[in-house]
Amino acid sequence: MSKMGGRSAVQEWEGLRDFIDPLERAILALPPLALRADLSVASTALPYLPGLADPRIGLKAGLLSGPWEAVLDKARVSNQFLRRWFDFLAFAFSGLPSDGTVAAAMVYMMAEFYKEGAKMDYPIGGSGAVVDALVRGVEKRGGQVRLRSPVSEIILEDGRAVGVTLKSGEKITAKHAVISNAPVWGTAKLLPPELRSQFKNDKSALDETTPMTPSFMHLHLGITAEGLSDEALSSIHHIVVPSWEHLTAPQQTVFVSIPSILDPTLAPPGHHVIHAYLPATEPFEIWEGLDTQSEEYKKLKQDRVKCLFSAIERFIPDIRERIVVEMAGSPLTHQRFLNRPRGTYGPELSAGEGEAFPGARTPIDGLLCCGDSTWPGIGVPAVAGSGIAAANAVRGTAAPQRELLQEMRTNDLLRPRLS
Repeated sequence: MSKMGGRSAVQEWEGLRDFIDPLERAILALPPLALRADLSVASTALPYLPGLADPRIGLKAGLLSGPWEAVLDKARVSNQFLRRWFDFLAFAFSGLPSDGTVAAAMVYMMAEFYKEGAKMDYPIGGSGAVVDALVRGVEKRGGQVRLRSPVSEIILEDGRAVGVTLKSGEKITAKHAVISNAPVWGTAKLLPPELRSQFKNDKSALDETTPMTPSFMHLHLGITAEGLSDEALSSIHHIVVPSWEHLTAPQQTVFVSIPSILDPTLAPPGHHVIHAYLPATEPFEIWEGLDTQSEEYKKLKQDRVKCLFSAIERFIPDIRERIVVEMAGSPLTHQRFLNRPRGTYGPELSAGEGEAFPGARTPIDGLLCCGDSTWPGIGVPAVAGSGIAAANAVRGTAAPQRELLQEMRTNDLLRPRLS
């Protein structure tokens, strides 16, 4: 930090950490499992209130619901390197820079990333191992995970969601509620047209006018590992920022991961796998309407991954000679295989403009939403947090939630994360 930003960067960093310390403690004192979207949150959060009683919080608490930029301003962070670094962190987290990312999410991330002994957890077997574990959990409790079963509509009776109809024609009735983890635009399309129009511009989880972030370009490579430099193998992650002024512009910031450095099971002996991507900066417009089997599409993919190759070549100059497997993904890939409208990363809701994520509840009784359209951050943390909120809403009464929290405290599974 001293090298990149000078002495003032170090001083302002330390000042910021002191400024947000009570906010970090407050956020980490309240586990996400204790949250609810109704007044019963008072009973589930009660055991954690002492952690929120820090007198230093004061008027700072109001900053949590605003943009991260406002916190930086209040803490008098003016060093150019620091401001750009925080723009990058915010962008990596939410797809928006500091002026659009909600402060609460950034305070939480700061507390987790920069606490003593902090480590980044990585699932052995990759993200697929997490999926497999979730499937086992669902099936262990009598549930089913049905693949290739697209939903054509949400069934409504007397204004209440009571089930879904699959494209095959099969109807599935809900016991308690219908929960959609589709993006807001996908959920809205499952409703009758006359209802969809009612929710436009209402800021709910059914508002299909919600603005979208751009999409991604992906490059997946399998390469030979022989003779790779120490620099190439020094880290699982590499981030290339050609221009801080154009951090969020297309074809600029590139993320590169080599997960097989940590987990050799992901590649055959003597090889590595690489994933390089443009993080929600790729415009859908240049891809719209293209035939994915056409030469035009294939040529455009080759052109749009050039910057990804250039980023990798910074630490593996002979990357092209090492390629055994090469796969490129475009916004159309996102749209098709991830069922993302226009290949979007998620909602573009700016905290700086007072826009907030809608949460689990919807204007339709019996219909709840979870996933990256409902919770700040868009990515995996948002999905996990939103799932907890939706599950707690389905259970209705807070009693089972309090029992679960008590059991976890008894087994030392819930404890303060800041000393």
